[in-house]
Amino acid sequence: MSWSEEVAFILLEIICDPEIIRYLLSIAKPLHFRHLSDEARLFHESLRMTREKRWALTKELSKQRKFHEMNNRVPITCSLPFNNIEWRTSCELLKSIHFMREGFLRKKFPTKGNHHPRDIDLELPLKIKSINLITEDSVIGSEFRGYFGIKDIREALDDFEMYQQIDNEIEEETPYHELPYIRIEIWCDGVCKSGYSKRIFTLKDNTELFIDEIMN
Repeated sequence: MSWSEEVAFILLEIICDPEIIRYLLSIAKPLHFRHLSDEARLFHESLRMTREKRWALTKELSKQRKFHEMNNRVPITCSLPFNNIEWRTSCELLKSIHFMREGFLRKKFPTKGNHHPRDIDLELPLKIKSINLITEDSVIGSEFRGYFGIKDIREALDDFEMYQQIDNEIEEETPYHELPYIRIEIWCDGVCKSGYSKRIFTLKDNTELFIDEIMN
């Protein structure tokens, strides 16, 4: 249940007037959002290190002659120690975020009569699962990619981003169905759901994902 729904139910017991409740929520929701934003900002700011503390840590490691922990591949803005594996992982994570672009990972969605299913944006939980499988070095990751290589997937993403960049420059929009994208095949509980189910899946669902086609 959302925050607005919870507040509405509480007010309903006191006020018993839906119109007044809607009016109060129209005032309260922006205030609540601002409060959450301020809390999030303060929390993230608390995680940052000051320049003085970063250099102090670097100096201390230097005094202790722990040069192996002063990795030259890691920017000074990162807290130390920060090893090669952690740095590579963070780089891969930043690259993976690009796969989240709306319209790049899609699925078949049934239409009326189910004669010509259309490809729509994949729901967020399955996007997360798909992105993890794209680079996963395992049997499951290999089965997900099928005969497509990681290079093929990245090339499709590069083409997708190029289309969007050109659209921004000329202030036009390429039709949704003409953009490059990856279509994901969805199985749930051992049954193929792609093009046959309108269900919105979550991470808790027993789903298996496979790359159906790279539309490029």
